[in-house]
Amino acid sequence: MSSEAQPISASQFAEAIEDLPIENLYSKAFEINNSVAHLQQSNKLLQEYSDSIKNDTSLASDTRANGDKDCLDAIKENEVVIERQLGRVVLLKTEVERRGGRWHEADPSAKQDTTNDNEGTTTGTGQTSTNGDAASIHHPPRLSDDELRRQLEARMAEGSDEEEGMHL
Repeated sequence: MSSEAQPISASQFAEAIEDLPIENLYSKAFEINNSVAHLQQSNKLLQEYSDSIKNDTSLASDTRANGDKDCLDAIKENEVVIERQLGRVVLLKTEVERRGGRWHEADPSAKQDTTNDNEGTTTGTGQTSTNGDAASIHHPPRLSDDELRRQLEARMAEGSDEEEGMHL
């Protein structure tokens, strides 16, 4: 195995999610969107720091001109990861829609509305509780990270032995 493992390809990811329950597809999308949000926040902070170096008159002009190279390199790497992760969310959405479902959750561009009225509570999952009690909202069972990883590894082992390891 190489010292630097590579993430699985988009086609392998799409194949790996084919048999997962819909609840797990949404869970994975939520997890990915959370990861993307953290990477975007990191990029913002890294950029602010690099910009602060450009404005620091106590540093040499050649240092100021370039900003912090390590921070700028990290931003570029994060952008590659963000793009790949957002592509995976699209694959998850496509899989839900392929099964005849409607993508209604884990989409950062969609408004996550939780309202309370006489007709019930609409949750972020699109399910309705008729009495508005949070305890009555149905939460589908979810696989643990370890169980999801085991299922994905088993699924990938069936397909190809070309690459070792698995990284989502």
